[in-house]
Amino acid sequence: MAVQCVKCGKDGESITAPLFMGRLEAEIKAKVCQSCWKEWEGMRVMVINEYQINLGDENGRDMVKKHMRAFLKLGEVVDISKVQENFKPQ
Repeated sequence: MAVQCVKCGKDGESITAPLFMGRLEAEIKAKVCQSCWKEWEGMRVMVINEYQINLGDENGRDMVKKHMRAFLKLGEVVDISKVQENFKPQ
C-alpha cells in the first residue's frame, strides 16, 4: 500500500511494522512513507545524543516526539540546527 508522504511529498511505501507510538502511530502511518521513517530513525539517535536526552524522563521523551513531529513535518516546529549540522543521511 502506498502513502502520500508529507515529509518528502512523494507516494511511497506505507509503514507496516508496529511503531509502538500509541495515538501517534495512526497519524504517522497515514502520512509518512517508509523511507522517511527510516531517515527519522537515524535522526532520532542523533537528537538523543546531541541533546543528551534521558529517555527515562517524560520530558526527554516529549522532546524526542517534538523533534520527530518537526522532522516528519507533522505540525511541530523546533530548532534542529544543532542536529542538522551533524546529520548525514545513510
